[in-house]
Amino acid sequence: MHRLLARQLKKLKLGDLNSPEVTSWQEFLKHVETSYQASDQDRYTLERSLTISSEEMQAMHKSQKDSYEVRLHSILAAIPDVLFLVTEDCKCIEVMSGSGRLLNEQRDKSLGKYIHEVYTKEQSEFFQNAITQALETEQLVVVNYELDINDSTHHFEGRIKPTDHKVEGKRTVVFVAIDVTKRIKTEVQGQLISTVFESSKEGMIILDNKLRLVTVNISFCEMYDESMESIPETIPSLIKDFMSNETNQQILKAVRKEGHWIGEIAGKYKNGKSYPLWLTINTVKNTLGQVINYVIMLTDISEIKRSREELEHVATHDSLTNLPNRVLFHDRLEQAVKRTQRTNSLGALFFLDLDRFKNINDNLGHQVGDDLIIQVSQRLSTVKRDSDTLARLGGDEFTLIIEGLSKTEELAMIAEKIHVVFNKPFLLGGYKLNISVSIGISVFPRDSGDPDELIKHADTAMYSAKDMGRNTYQFYTQELTSNAFEYFAIEMALRKSLDRKELFLLYQPQYDIKRDEFIGVEALIRWRHPDMGVVSPNMFIPIAETSGQIEEIGEWVIGEVCNQCILWKKDGLPEFPVSVNLSRKQLVIPNFFERVQNILFSKNIDGKRLEFEITESSILENEDVVYNNLKELQKMGITMAIDDFGTGYSSLVNLKQFPLSRLKIDQSFVRDVTKDTNDEAIIRATIALGKSLQLKIIAEGVETEEQRAFLNKEGCDQAQGYLYSEPVSPDKIADLLVAGQRPANKLAD
Repeated sequence: MHRLLARQLKKLKLGDLNSPEVTSWQEFLKHVETSYQASDQDRYTLERSLTISSEEMQAMHKSQKDSYEVRLHSILAAIPDVLFLVTEDCKCIEVMSGSGRLLNEQRDKSLGKYIHEVYTKEQSEFFQNAITQALETEQLVVVNYELDINDSTHHFEGRIKPTDHKVEGKRTVVFVAIDVTKRIKTEVQGQLISTVFESSKEGMIILDNKLRLVTVNISFCEMYDESMESIPETIPSLIKDFMSNETNQQILKAVRKEGHWIGEIAGKYKNGKSYPLWLTINTVKNTLGQVINYVIMLTDISEIKRSREELEHVATHDSLTNLPNRVLFHDRLEQAVKRTQRTNSLGALFFLDLDRFKNINDNLGHQVGDDLIIQVSQRLSTVKRDSDTLARLGGDEFTLIIEGLSKTEELAMIAEKIHVVFNKPFLLGGYKLNISVSIGISVFPRDSGDPDELIKHADTAMYSAKDMGRNTYQFYTQELTSNAFEYFAIEMALRKSLDRKELFLLYQPQYDIKRDEFIGVEALIRWRHPDMGVVSPNMFIPIAETSGQIEEIGEWVIGEVCNQCILWKKDGLPEFPVSVNLSRKQLVIPNFFERVQNILFSKNIDGKRLEFEITESSILENEDVVYNNLKELQKMGITMAIDDFGTGYSSLVNLKQFPLSRLKIDQSFVRDVTKDTNDEAIIRATIALGKSLQLKIIAEGVETEEQRAFLNKEGCDQAQGYLYSEPVSPDKIADLLVAGQRPANKLAD
């Protein structure tokens, strides 16, 4: 009722019902009479208002209140924001907003509490300062802040406005919290899109649905060497030029139908020079599905295509000689075979391999070897015609594809021309070296119409040329195929030899020359072939190395030797070292020493029972890996010996840096030692070299007393050969010891 009277008084401009002087209706009337000069009409209106019965007044008040609350509820329900009524000491008196989880959470969290009870110290200080500022300035204060709600960060804009309402004598403010998270994200996304558009390295254009310019980015201006101001004039002419091409019209049709198009087109510089452009066009549609914009992106792919061409060249050409490599060679050969079949002509494949190229690499180094390969490629290029393909397959292997032949006699003339260019010495590392080449030739389609078979045939013919003494050429024949088939048959049978238990070991005793005492044995592998009988390792070991079987066979030998050492120990024989030949293929396996270690551990054998014999050439291939393997094997107690010394191309540096204990003189020098002074000189030099390096010297192939006497006189330490014993089965070793040969009680020095 007081509020109704107050409104009435304000309307009549007669006073304030809430004045401290007003304490009753009579006092109120008196206050009006003494404080204001009202007209008769005003007094009548006031008196009429005051004469309303209490029932009428209550009904009127309830109606107005209900109407007000309904309107207020409807308004608040439509507002997405949260309204807080907060006192000057930061106590939340009321929370009002539309319905929803956020409102309920805020109401439960804040209602009736002080801000510092709800928020962190930093947050509460922030809100306190903002509320204080609003009350002091009596102005609207706008703040922005973030709150973590339900594990999600929300961005808010807070609007703080002082009110005239007091609670318990404390001033209040209305704090309206507006969730602007979506707006912020939209703004950020817009800024990001704008940044991407402006900073993109690709030229970008936005057109409307009638292909009229909306905007372009800086990269587009740079691509066409135009200023931003000139673009409105440039774009229409570019679009016109684009649409003048029938192909481009098809592109636009595809865009309108599919909504996008991606592909390569030809761009043009101002000077008229064309270049490759990667074009991407996408449509932008409104909510009704109508096209409103076209977004065009242009990328100059000149560098990309150039890089791709370079990569393709690298992938198809040899890096050292720039000749076609194996990949491109195969493709060219396949195409050549197809052409000769269509034209009923002849073609030929030349397979070329340098003679003794490995010797040059081993003695003069790989750099000199590479220089030789380059010079050879240059000389061979002078022989070939423009229509021929000269390729390098790798190492010292070259191929030459020739087409358009009328008769095979022409091939012999080409082979002779190739040999002629090798007549002149090669200048390599300060040396003049005479290099020769062996050539194998297969003819297509006479020998075969299959490229892979032609390669095999030419390769087989090349090896035949090497067998004939090198520096010559050979045509493929069926006889060569028969030899190759025999090789293949041995390879296949060898793969089954371990499972069939066809491999076995013999042991050749070794003796101290001066004391004539047994010091150890060398393990020698043999193969008992079901049809060929006992096969020499000289026949099957090279095949095993080429086919990759040597690793498995080599590890079998080591394991078998360990098993035999265990049996000899059980039979009461004293311990003595057993020499095992290693293939160079085994030494270049990075974890070879670990494989040996596992074998020794599984057999419970001391590494001192073993000695590994390696060839000179094996320590020159992948030296770091070989050196690491040998050092790790030495740590296990295994000793090392150089086998067949004098037949390879090792240097003093190699012999000095590797952990070697013995040097073995090859039997080819021992055989004619009493007849050939050159062999005698080589043996003397070898013994002197070994002594200087503090190595024990052992000679193999000792068959006569004269040979033994010469070796003994020159200071050779040990020997093996038929003079002492042929290779025997393991059970014969005990018989040799019992027969009077007194073995050393310790391992060989």
